Amino acid sequence: MRSAFFVLSLVMVGCCEAVAAQMTVGDLLKLCTSSNESDKTACSFYILGVTEGASFGNMAKDKAGTYRERELKDKLMCVPEGVTITTMEFLVRKKMGEDLAIFPADNALPAVSFVVAVIAKQFPCEKPH
Repeated sequence: MRSAFFVLSLVMVGCCEAVAAQMTVGDLLKLCTSSNESDKTACSFYILGVTEGASFGNMAKDKAGTYRERELKDKLMCVPEGVTITTMEFLVRKKMGEDLAIFPADNALPAVSFVVAVIAKQFPCEKPH
């Protein structure tokens, strides 16, 4: 009985998709331009979450296993203190509109990559020369 349950479990794991579809630029644009306040809030917090998550890329584990901030030359982005979620949302929405007007097929791109690219381009780190 136990082995039958194990086999059935393996079959069930293999049969079903475990990950939901990834949010696209088009999906994010719909949220950000919706008249529904819940959608607008979802847009804001999606952009904030992606930005904060990407900022963790500015950290690296040293040989002792401690996380430390990367050197400036190795950082992906440097969002200044005080930049608001409203500002980040405005920048992303503006770029989505500009990009999709020229490249409508970008509607299907992953939203996470688009948001990271916009924020990283807007807030690059000053690289030492």
